[in-house]
Amino acid sequence: MQAPYGQPQPGYAAPPPPQMMMAQAPPDAGLGFLGSIDGLYIQQRVELLEALTACETKNRYHITPIPAGAIPDPARGTLPESWLQHFRAQNEFAPLLKAKEESECCQRQLCTPIRKFDMAFKDGAGQTFFSIHRPFKCSIPCPCCLVSPQELTLYDAAGVPAARAEEEFKCCWPCTRQFTAETFDAPGAPANVLFHVRAGEIYSSRGNNCFAPSCCNRDYDMDVMDASESVVVGHVANVFPGCNCGGITERSNLVLRFPPNATPKQRAALVASTFLVEFAHFEMRRQKN
Repeated sequence: MQAPYGQPQPGYAAPPPPQMMMAQAPPDAGLGFLGSIDGLYIQQRVELLEALTACETKNRYHITPIPAGAIPDPARGTLPESWLQHFRAQNEFAPLLKAKEESECCQRQLCTPIRKFDMAFKDGAGQTFFSIHRPFKCSIPCPCCLVSPQELTLYDAAGVPAARAEEEFKCCWPCTRQFTAETFDAPGAPANVLFHVRAGEIYSSRGNNCFAPSCCNRDYDMDVMDASESVVVGHVANVFPGCNCGGITERSNLVLRFPPNATPKQRAALVASTFLVEFAHFEMRRQKN
């Protein structure tokens, strides 16, 4: 029997209201809040002008924290539809953070998946928790390397670089794209690679990705691998929102599950990787469709 909306579902806890999550965040609205949650629900907003005219507009996102214990056990299979409906509703009306890209119109129309942009993540009071910057880079896949790989840098509330993501070369690049999740452990020090996010067009450790996300295959699953690429430590899923405006216009609905023992900065690196996958990989798929 399914519990009523807003009540704890079997096997996981109901999320607290966003106001409580804001109160738990550090005073500088930095990355500390990432350490006390299990993941993030990231929803791209539907842009009516883009849907009606096919002109690329500035992407907007709502972000809702997923509290500790609120994500069902991965061993139980895909996320229950009742769980997704709960977080979709909360993300629609009471997200913790909102973000909108700042980019040039010409790049959005002509160079959509490789465009430069800046995006700040702010709460309802306009306070910035963190921001991301992506430079314009034209990547060229070669037989043995990837020239000018895509990259993205995440900055904390003080504007200090905290994490970075970069695309990696793989021999099956058209079928499987992989992105690093890196942290800056000291000012001026090189980034430290901690995780690899693998987006496979055919499969993941959780199953088949063919035709996903769509009504034929709901979840496009991506593995978060450790630094050695030998163990799956987390997951990212792009979930089909259903046969509605979001589904028809191919808007992203991303569920990011953090590795249990990761620090806030390490989790921020996965946020950076997730948004690089969103803009470099899923934007390209939308353009092809």
